[in-house]
Amino acid sequence: MTQCKFLTAAAVAALISQAAGAQTIEMIVPFSAGGGTDTVARAFAPAFGKALKETVVIKNLDGASGTIGATEVARARPDGATLGYLPIGVAIQPLLRETAYDLDGFTYVCQTTSTPMFLMTQADSPMNTIEDVIETGKSGRVMYGSSGPGTLPHLAAAAFAAATGINAVHLPFKGSGPAMNAIAGGEIQLMAETGTVLEANGLKPLAVFAAERLPEYPDVPTMSEAGFPLEFSVWQGVFGPSDMKPEDVERFSTACETASEDPDFQTHLERTGTGLEYKGPEAFRDFVRDGASKNADTLVAAGVTK
Repeated sequence: MTQCKFLTAAAVAALISQAAGAQTIEMIVPFSAGGGTDTVARAFAPAFGKALKETVVIKNLDGASGTIGATEVARARPDGATLGYLPIGVAIQPLLRETAYDLDGFTYVCQTTSTPMFLMTQADSPMNTIEDVIETGKSGRVMYGSSGPGTLPHLAAAAFAAATGINAVHLPFKGSGPAMNAIAGGEIQLMAETGTVLEANGLKPLAVFAAERLPEYPDVPTMSEAGFPLEFSVWQGVFGPSDMKPEDVERFSTACETASEDPDFQTHLERTGTGLEYKGPEAFRDFVRDGASKNADTLVAAGVTK
């Protein structure tokens, strides 16, 4: 009796691609399906594959705060068959613990997104400006929360506290949800997070960690306007293993730029409050390394080290 086997859509696409003689590219996402990085990757992959005229299949490989998937990308053969869609966290983790990869173990293909962080407080807080926060933090103290030690919300708020010289105490939580409950209940006064979190929880933005004001929030000043040139954003991008052929890097980065202009991809970003930002290989590599150096200094100042 013939046994029927059910194939996933990705597997069917891979078989069709192989039959046609085209390469199937495996794109590793270092988190489980349905998360923020995964949903953006799944919106990006079809546009990226279309630009390449090849099939791109997502592979979720989660665990250890994204380092398992990142390690798989770094250790892959540099033949262009394996790429990674990785977020900022994979550049922070080597600063916090011993990892099986470092930032020199990748080929930087392109940056695809950048979503600035905001410094925010309760809607009914008496603090309405950065100056109010500084006054409160110097006359007494402020409590700020994060989704965990060493996370981007922690880094952004800690950098702000260090730059302003305020008396600030960090209270970490296991994720943004518990931290939002804490700020709603008055357990903490400040939080650094994205606009999506800001809007979902009805919080008050005090400033944005960006070089320029955002069109969606024209009345929210930048940190630079307050005298503190701090920039923090949640970014994502495409990486490959080290030693990829230059012609493959150029081909992939060109496809990235084309995919970033895809209407369906842009619609997904708008719907999820994710910022679009393309950077090519060299600019992306320099951006990541510069950010890692600054974040390392921030972590040391905050007392968080390996």
